[in-house]
Amino acid sequence: MKSKKNIILVRPLVFSQTRMYYGAPLALLAISRILATENKYNIKIYDPIIDHNYIKEIVKQSKNAICVGISSITGYSILDGLRIAKAVKKKYPKLPIIWGGWHPSILPNETILDPLVDIVVVGQGERTFTELIHALDNKQSLKNIKGIIYKSKSGKIIKTQARELESLDNFPPIPYHLIDVEKFVVPQEYGQRSLLYYSSYGCPHRCLFCVEQIVNHQKWVSLSPERAAQEIDYLVKKYNLDSIQIIDSNFFIGEDRAIRFSQKLLELNTNVKWGNVNGRTRQMSQYSDNTWKLMKQSGLACILVGAESGDNDTLRYMQKDITVNDTIKLTKICAKYDVKILSSFLVGFPRYQDPIKCHQSVEKEIRTTLKLIDKMFKIYPRIRMMFALYLPYPSTGLFKQSQSLGLEMPKNLVDWHDYLMSAEDASKMNIRQKWITSEQARRILMISVYIFFFKDPDSFSLVTSKIKNVPYKLFLKFGFTCFKTIVDIRWKLKYFGLPIDFYLYNYLRQHSGLG
Repeated sequence: MKSKKNIILVRPLVFSQTRMYYGAPLALLAISRILATENKYNIKIYDPIIDHNYIKEIVKQSKNAICVGISSITGYSILDGLRIAKAVKKKYPKLPIIWGGWHPSILPNETILDPLVDIVVVGQGERTFTELIHALDNKQSLKNIKGIIYKSKSGKIIKTQARELESLDNFPPIPYHLIDVEKFVVPQEYGQRSLLYYSSYGCPHRCLFCVEQIVNHQKWVSLSPERAAQEIDYLVKKYNLDSIQIIDSNFFIGEDRAIRFSQKLLELNTNVKWGNVNGRTRQMSQYSDNTWKLMKQSGLACILVGAESGDNDTLRYMQKDITVNDTIKLTKICAKYDVKILSSFLVGFPRYQDPIKCHQSVEKEIRTTLKLIDKMFKIYPRIRMMFALYLPYPSTGLFKQSQSLGLEMPKNLVDWHDYLMSAEDASKMNIRQKWITSEQARRILMISVYIFFFKDPDSFSLVTSKIKNVPYKLFLKFGFTCFKTIVDIRWKLKYFGLPIDFYLYNYLRQHSGLG
């Protein structure tokens, strides 16, 4: 019998070596959907949270491999991914290294230039990666495979025809059996045994800041709501789950989809809480009471929305197609049905050529947004707020404007690992956005990482849910209470200066192992 060849798939470290990401590697599972049914290959998926010596093991298993596939987003995963690719290339210089995921899909032409990248899969990868594996396995040409950019044997860079999005109903279910699922079952606010899942891909909306327009061109494909419910029912029963995190870019694309999905869960008697489900404030605030009752009855526990701003003029500017009133209305609905809200906000747009005017404009964005958040908290305290600072990618709206104001772009792939500002930057504050002040950037990071964590009433139970040591948990509770007291005073006064407590919290957060 002919031995099976290995397909090595890797999700590098996402945040840093001290802050882990525990969600299932859905991107790698997605591109394995078809291949997993063929019984021709050993698909090996590596993740740092399971394989602590993952680089050594990846190199070892690459001996009989068709390729090594690396999934990355902008940030630390690029640095770690390059570290992995370098180790593989040192041992097996002719083994193809394939990159995919959000960052390579946003910037494929730049990504392929790196010597540790042989092929880039752009956008939706289920069909593309399958065809790519077949071609590599059979030593066939890659020129007819849609949706890739690659280097020929002579080193010439070749970009093939773009691939249209394909309905997820055309693919087999996500092959969770390829991973140790138990390692990726995590607690959430609405359940102790939760797993990541997705039922659609893409988004049809036109938000000025979003990369969806670059990668998917405002297109959206999905599973039928009935099939999505059936797959979730299977996962719940097979892995003893009590909750599921649906991480679509836009799940609530229409009221009918939400109704059919909820009805199917109830028909199947699926005892599950579903949450982290993404939708738009305007559409969801227009759903009927009957629909909200049905969703709640079927297990809806938590939604994710991009409220984005407390200023209607800014919302129009970012082409969000919602209003502040939509956000208030949806908050009241969620309070009525006790559905937790994860609400994201984005500030710091380069609206003027004059940096001083930009500073003033950003200050207005911050002020009006905090005012809206205050109103939301008073309506319904069970909200986890997220505050982000605008930073454009090439080809997105306002990119040229940002460059004219001094934005410097990374010169090569490795430099993108620290392009975005993260919690780890709190003490460094390397500000790429020249149209905001360093104080504004630090304040936004502080509010997002520190203030909003302690304003969320579920934070402590979520972070400490797996800790069994009672004295240690009591010690953490004492520390949490101290920080929360300071945060509540800061929030009441809207005072975010002298951030010693923020720096202390951020240090403890990074080194405590609590994420």
